[in-house]
Amino acid sequence: MKLTAVAALGVYLVWQAINSGIQIVGMGSEEIDLLDLVKHGLSPSLAAASLFLLVVVVALRWGREVGLAQGPQRGTPKVIWPWLLFLALFALSALNAGLPPASVTLFIFANTMLVGWSEEVMFRGIWLRGLFNSFGIWVAILGSSLIFGVIHVLNVFLTGDLRGAFLQAGAAFLSGVFLAAIRLRTGSLWTGIVLHGLWDAGTFLVAAGATATHEATAAAAPTALGDYGSIVMSLPLFLLGLFFLRHAGRDYGKDFA
Repeated sequence: MKLTAVAALGVYLVWQAINSGIQIVGMGSEEIDLLDLVKHGLSPSLAAASLFLLVVVVALRWGREVGLAQGPQRGTPKVIWPWLLFLALFALSALNAGLPPASVTLFIFANTMLVGWSEEVMFRGIWLRGLFNSFGIWVAILGSSLIFGVIHVLNVFLTGDLRGAFLQAGAAFLSGVFLAAIRLRTGSLWTGIVLHGLWDAGTFLVAAGATATHEATAAAAPTALGDYGSIVMSLPLFLLGLFFLRHAGRDYGKDFA
């Protein structure tokens, strides 16, 4: 099957149904904190959605198209260094707040790496390539990032926090553009998978440490920047992503690895 925007939409709808359906059934009518989804064990919804995408990519032989058949190209550090700076900030903040118990830390890392795999394959893999094949490079970059942002509004059904969901959506769109730059400039989806997973792990570890010491609620991570912290951090990534992609029309007008 050719990977087009229509094919990407079909895969996305099933992926979203698996993700949201299992989470909603599991939580019942109660509102939960997102931190609770990742610290008490392996998330069934994340595992199922990740497995679904693996089956899709293998069965339809989309590995090369979505960037899973190749490793990062030379020059990758020139693109990912801003993300690494934030990861260092998260690490220092988490150590300062105090790491949670080893079992909690392990589950956070396991679940957030599943998030990294699942969301990167879906958005910077399948959606990016499908939109590119149908509409071209800039629609692919901005469209996949916009969809990535919008789906985070659905977190309101888990947390009941509409304002927080919209802030997450805005930050996801901004960071999504940078992640698209990583995918295109490094030639591999694996870089984004690992970096995305580590970003989420860092934010949850900061949140877990802050909650344990009663300095802030888990939903406020990263706590030092307040409610708009995610937007404040994602904005420079967005601008740098646009800078890295300034020649995207020339470099990826016909195809990309």
